[in-house]
Parts: sequence; structure tokens; C-alpha cells
Amino acid sequence: MYKSLKRNKKQILRFFVSGLIASTLNFMCYRALYLIFGNLLLASILGYCIGIIISFIFAKSWVFKNRSSQPLINSFSLFCFIYFLGGIEMSLVIMFINYLIENYKIAWLFGAFVGSLNNYLGSKYLLFRK
Repeated sequence: MYKSLKRNKKQILRFFVSGLIASTLNFMCYRALYLIFGNLLLASILGYCIGIIISFIFAKSWVFKNRSSQPLINSFSLFCFIYFLGGIEMSLVIMFINYLIENYKIAWLFGAFVGSLNNYLGSKYLLFRK
């Protein structure tokens, strides 16, 4: 595992930075929608959709530098599937952690970590593999 981290450190750092940007926009949307509507699930799903679009742009052009000839719609569809699974994981973790500690902000952080791990591994090994 250490060798894999060392070999991919630049890519992991780029994924982290792009994830911070996408997650910041995700969280801003999530927080605003939660405060407006008071619906945790709706807020987490819509926030995640904003983050997914930003993440795809960064992943394809900067993190994985993918120059494949695969049609954009196919790449985006697989990317959405990977992130859809991550979104389900994230939402379930948010709901569970919020149930335990009743803090939607902390719950979001735990959910974001689980979703991000899924998204990096899925993007690296299923979508943008070389």
C-alpha cells in the first residue's frame, strides 16, 4: 500500500485538491438547502450533484489527465455511476452518523470521506485507467 501511495502521490494530491473545491461547493449547496428546507436527504443529494459535475471536469482534465477517445457521454455516464454509488454511501453514512450524534455538519464530513474513497478508487481503476 505504501508503494502505491508513493507512486501516485501527485495524482492523489490533485484528487484531494479538486475534491476540496468540489466538496466546498457541495457543502455550500448542502448547507443552504438544509437550512432552507430542513430536509437532510434532499440537501445531501442535490449538494452531491453539484460536486459531481465539478469533480468530473477536474478528474478528466487535471487529476487523471485522460485523453481517451471514448465519447464524453460514455465517460461521464460511468463517472456518474461510480459517483452515484459514492453518493449512496455518503448519504447513508450522513444519515447514520447524524442519528448517532445529531450534528449534520460532522455527519457530512464522515460521509464525504467514505464517498471520496469510493470515487478515487472507482475513477482510477475503472474509468481513467491507463
